[in-house]
Amino acid sequence: MQPEEMITTEKVVALTKTLVEIPSETGKEEAIGDWLVKYFQELELTDITRLPVEEAGDTIVAVLEGKKDGPTMMLNFHIDTFDAFEGWDTEPFKVVETEDRLIGLGAHDMKGGAACTLAAVEAIVRSGTKLGGRLIVSGTSDEEYWSRGAHELINSGIIKDCDYCIVPEPAAHATILIGERGRHVFIIRFYGKSISAAYDEGINAVVDASRVIAEFEKHKPDGFGYLPKYDMKGTLCVIGLHSGGDKIYVPELAEVTVDRHILPGQTVESAAQQIRDIIDEVGIKGTYELTWDERPTPAPASFITDPESRFVQSAKRNLEKQLGEDVKFALAMSVADTNHIAVHGGVPTIIMGPTGGNTCQANEWVDKASLPQVSKAILGTVLELLGTE
Repeated sequence: MQPEEMITTEKVVALTKTLVEIPSETGKEEAIGDWLVKYFQELELTDITRLPVEEAGDTIVAVLEGKKDGPTMMLNFHIDTFDAFEGWDTEPFKVVETEDRLIGLGAHDMKGGAACTLAAVEAIVRSGTKLGGRLIVSGTSDEEYWSRGAHELINSGIIKDCDYCIVPEPAAHATILIGERGRHVFIIRFYGKSISAAYDEGINAVVDASRVIAEFEKHKPDGFGYLPKYDMKGTLCVIGLHSGGDKIYVPELAEVTVDRHILPGQTVESAAQQIRDIIDEVGIKGTYELTWDERPTPAPASFITDPESRFVQSAKRNLEKQLGEDVKFALAMSVADTNHIAVHGGVPTIIMGPTGGNTCQANEWVDKASLPQVSKAILGTVLELLGTE
C-alpha cells in the first residue's frame, strides 16, 4: 500500500481524539510526553530523546533515519495547550465529534496538527518507504508561555543541520503561513515629582503616562508599519498600567507595559526608537526609562521564508493537490515556536496546518475534513524534498 493511502480521516481523527484527551496544559505536559515516547518506540524511530525543560514537561524528539548524505527535514508540533478557560459547553478534555468538527481543548492549537504529523510519519513507516534523507519529529513543551521547549531543542544541536521545518499550527483554509510577526514587550517607567495632592504642583507621572498612551492611539491606523503584499500591520497595544494609589500624593511613578508586534524588516531597536520618538513628541514633564523583553528566553523575532524557494513551492504544490484549489501565502498574526526555530534555530520554517475555530478559547474545534488533507500534504512534501531510496 502506498503511504498516502494509509492516511484516512478515521486515522487522523482517532489520533486527534487520543491527544486531546491527554490533558497537557502548559507546565503539565508529562503524560503526553510519556505517550509520545511510547508512540515513537512502537514506530521504531531512533534517537528518541527527552530534553528536560524548566517548569514544563520534556520536549520529545525522535528520528526516522534515511540516506546519510541526504537533506534533513523536521516536523514539529507543540504538546502543550492553554488552560481550560471558563465557558465550555462540553468537557474540554473529552472530544465531542459532530459531522464536520472535533471539539475539545487543543483540538485546533495544535493537537489536530500534531495528529496530521504523526499520521504522515506512521504512513511512511508502515508502508516501508525508505527516505532519501533524515526526518526529525519533535514535540515541544512550554510553547504557550516562553517557548523554553523549543530553545532546549535548538540548544541541543539536534537541528543544527536541518534544511526544512513544517509546523502544522492553525491556519486558514488554502493558506500556508510563510512567516510571522515578531513580538516584544516594552516597559516604560515614567518618573515624576511627588508633592501633596492638595497643591497643583509637582510632576504627575500618571498624567505623563496618559498623554503618551493617548498619542500611541493616534498612531494606530498606520503608524506602526504595513506590508501591503500580505495585508499585515505592525501593532502596538497597551496591556498594563500601574501607578498611584489612594494616598494624598501626586504620583511620582507610573509603569506602562506595551505589547508590540513587529513586521518582518522591523527590529526591536527600531520599535524602541519609535516609542522614544513618540514620547519626545508629547513633551512629558518628567523623565522616563524604557526597557524590553524581560523574559527567560529570547523574544520571538519576525521572519519570512522565501516564497519562491523549492521548499515553499513544494508545500504549496502538495497542499493544492489535496484541496483541488489554489493556495495563497500569508503571515501569521501572532508568534509561536516557529519564530524561534526559524530565527534562533536558523531553519527555514512554514506553517501548514488544519482549519478550525475558537482557537485558544472555550469550545475550540478543528475541521475534520482538513485533517487528512493537511496530513497528506505534509507527507507529499516530505517525500518530494527528501526523496526515497
